[in-house]
Amino acid sequence: MMIMKNENDIYLSNWLANKISDNELKKLVSEEDFLAFVKLKNSLENFSISNPDMNKNFEAIKTKINTKKQQKTKVFSLWKYVSVAASIVLFVSSFIYFSQENNFETGFGAKQNITLTDNSKVVLNSKSKLCYTNFFTFNRNIELSGEAFFEVQKGSKFTVITSQGKVAVLGTKFNVNTGDDFFEVICYEGKVRVTFDATTVVLTHGESIRKYQNKTENWVDNNTQKPTWINNETTFKNTPIKIVLQKIENQYGYQIEYPKEIENTVFTGTITHNNSNVALQSVCIPLHLKIKKINSNKIEIVNE
Repeated sequence: MMIMKNENDIYLSNWLANKISDNELKKLVSEEDFLAFVKLKNSLENFSISNPDMNKNFEAIKTKINTKKQQKTKVFSLWKYVSVAASIVLFVSSFIYFSQENNFETGFGAKQNITLTDNSKVVLNSKSKLCYTNFFTFNRNIELSGEAFFEVQKGSKFTVITSQGKVAVLGTKFNVNTGDDFFEVICYEGKVRVTFDATTVVLTHGESIRKYQNKTENWVDNNTQKPTWINNETTFKNTPIKIVLQKIENQYGYQIEYPKEIENTVFTGTITHNNSNVALQSVCIPLHLKIKKINSNKIEIVNE
């Protein structure tokens, strides 16, 4: 669309551009218009657009940008704190979960079959305790007090920790028996690494090691595939009578007293889990010991 201009606009434009003089303008417009044009020109002359101060404007722009950055940083910091708080909550929750313990404990004469989270299997003998945390999924460590038979699934290192020593394997079958001053490991399949005090021994199928009162003993028996106690009897080989009588206590719930001088006498044989009298006689008759029943829960064993 074309914009139409009147003649006075053209005259004013030419005059402001110094294309016509004042006198020429007076001849072209009325006196009233001329005075209005002069007033307009004076106003325009007083209105000036200065050259921009680039440095000043640049500093102003930087200040504005920094202000916006600070505002964004504050928002980010808030989220950072929220993120940190969430991480702490997650860490604490994870710590609580992974530190939670799975405890198993058997009573007198009881056994318990346990399937671990890695599908390894454990048979826990009487008066024994087994414990592992939820972190077992990532680090296969188990604490044992008493006796247990392990069938370990292959995978990462599997470690049985006792008060007397450690047994480490990758995948195998073995039995661990531990107590005061007593530590015995029998390997039924694969290999196990046994560590106690400053000693490390690798056992293979049929090999055993026992530590009792700082004395160590090894032997080999390739005829058995699992400990006999799983089938309701326990077989001992040159085992101190102290350990044998503890097993009878654990099986039948007796309190057994005996002379201290016989506690290191060794016994080789088998005791049943089904009859306490037969079990006691199986031990005492070969060793020429006499059984005295004090009450239903207490037995005394003396030399003949």
